[in-house]
Amino acid sequence: MKNLIFVLTFFLFLSCSNVEKNKPENLMSEDEMVNFLFDINIINSSRAFRNRSELNYYNIKDSLLFKKHKIDSITFSDSNFYYASNPKIYLKIYSKLEKKLSNLKDSVSKVMDDYTKKRQDSLKNSI
Repeated sequence: MKNLIFVLTFFLFLSCSNVEKNKPENLMSEDEMVNFLFDINIINSSRAFRNRSELNYYNIKDSLLFKKHKIDSITFSDSNFYYASNPKIYLKIYSKLEKKLSNLKDSVSKVMDDYTKKRQDSLKNSI
């Protein structure tokens, strides 16, 4: 039994040390990953519906996203694989992303609420 625990501990240690060995040279920072994933989420969400605005985000090509962040698809793929191989770090990245998306939602909701209130007030004043 002690040998089994020793072997499992040894393999766990090896797998953790391999994580650092497998760190890509062009690794995006955690904040860069958050910002990139944020943009991906916004673009993909906007592709889900068509609005009457002239800003048609669903036409944005992925290549423009890579250009904006000054990376290529391989850099993102390598970084995503590395972080996905490290669940604690990946969870931290997605927690930051969730907070950033939540802040955006809150600010948009506030603007919409203010707009609705002004509109209702103007209707009351016109009556």
